[in-house]
Amino acid sequence: MKVLLTHAPFNYPFTRLLLCRPHFPIILLLLLISQIEYASDVLPSPNDTDRFKFQKDDPILAQMDSLDVVNFFKRHTFTSDVNKLNIYNYPKDSVPVFSDEIYRQRLQKLDRMSPFSLDYNDDVRKYIELYAVKRRGTAARMLGLAELYFPLFEEVLSRHNMPLELKYLAIVESALNPTAKSKAGAMGLWQFMYGTGKMYGLQINSYIDERCDPVKSTETAARYLKYLYKYYNNDWQLALASYNAGPGNVNKAIRRAGGQKSYWELREFLPKETGGYVPAFIAVNYIMAYHKEHNIYPVKPRYFHYELDSIYIKRHVTFKQISEYLKIPVEELRILNPAYIKDAIPESENGYPLFLPKTLIGDFIANEKNIYQYLLAEERIQIPVVDTTQKSITPPLATNTKEIYHTVLKGEWLSTIARKYNVTVQQIKDWNHLSSEVVYVGQKIKIIQGTGTSEPITQAGIETQYYTVKSGDTLWSISQKYNTSVENLRKWNNLYDGKTIQVGMKIIVSKS
Repeated sequence: MKVLLTHAPFNYPFTRLLLCRPHFPIILLLLLISQIEYASDVLPSPNDTDRFKFQKDDPILAQMDSLDVVNFFKRHTFTSDVNKLNIYNYPKDSVPVFSDEIYRQRLQKLDRMSPFSLDYNDDVRKYIELYAVKRRGTAARMLGLAELYFPLFEEVLSRHNMPLELKYLAIVESALNPTAKSKAGAMGLWQFMYGTGKMYGLQINSYIDERCDPVKSTETAARYLKYLYKYYNNDWQLALASYNAGPGNVNKAIRRAGGQKSYWELREFLPKETGGYVPAFIAVNYIMAYHKEHNIYPVKPRYFHYELDSIYIKRHVTFKQISEYLKIPVEELRILNPAYIKDAIPESENGYPLFLPKTLIGDFIANEKNIYQYLLAEERIQIPVVDTTQKSITPPLATNTKEIYHTVLKGEWLSTIARKYNVTVQQIKDWNHLSSEVVYVGQKIKIIQGTGTSEPITQAGIETQYYTVKSGDTLWSISQKYNTSVENLRKWNNLYDGKTIQVGMKIIVSKS
């Protein structure tokens, strides 16, 4: 899903071709004029301030990106038009059912083209009828989601020299739901348990669960399946069984079966779920190939694989910031970026990927700094109005207080709650006897309003004023105390390129 982006128009083959033509001077002049227009072409700010003007993407690059999509549509054959797909002229509500002999013949045809043993028996028939009769709507949605995920799966499997039919395993595991969670705690498209995910290098913490990252989890699944295939002497059915139940349970089943290593002979000794795992995999192979014969057609997905791209983010940013600035719903950001638990991308030296529609990648890059600094609507309401003509800023100490309780919502953490109530993270931790900054959805957090600050903030009347960073401080909270902007704090203290504040650091907070 990730495509290397370039923002130098002369790197594009189409432009290089134009430059080789005799009318090169005219083309060059037009390019220069468009660049001048682009530099001055800005839209009103999301929060009506000059500081956060929204800049359009480079129009030349945007046009070239659009050509990629147009060219793809010429090759892409996907359609959800039932009139075109219904080649057997079934009535709309028809549910075809076929004989055992027809099912067997169709699977034999698939088997000749597959490295898997696509056997047919009563158990396989039960799963075929599950997808083709009882779960027809689910099968239609999975056919649509295949347009989003299968190109990624096939790319990874091909790179590892693995059978492309393994892409169907994700349907058995998660029905192509990237946030699916099993009763046992397995997560993601490929349903990794916590221990297996950590063993293969997937990052799992309070903010990120890479088991839900389509790209990284698919890479991990390919590596794990390759290991299991070699472990069981190139037997794909045993490899699939051990992917579901774990090698330990498969090895126990082999011992209980007296050393037999055929999956069908081991089934009665395997966990109940694993006993249906291979039949379900065979049935998915069948229904994906013969869905038209069963009057099942794909539901068009919100996005196709080719419509998405990624960019790496090194600074903390929330989905709400991106949503308000780029006008994309938070729910869509969640769907495209399922690995981020708290609707936010944390700060990182190496960066984390943000997946967006290709049409928004250029806008994000053009406005990246402003998006990081963008203050959400609810936070702007909380900013106190301070008389900037005064030589000192002394917040009044509390004369009375009251306790309230805040229920933690999805996407919130202590720093956002602290900003909402104009208190510090450390105060919240003290009031609630918290040893860490981890909170949970639904947790009740005590807030004492009217507490003031532990020490007045004063200005000595000199040109530059300093402040010593305390535990729980953020650039936002400090900017609010001193009636300045985060950008000023970064500029005065050279807080760029990943640099941030630390407890005990003295920073400049005001300049006359």
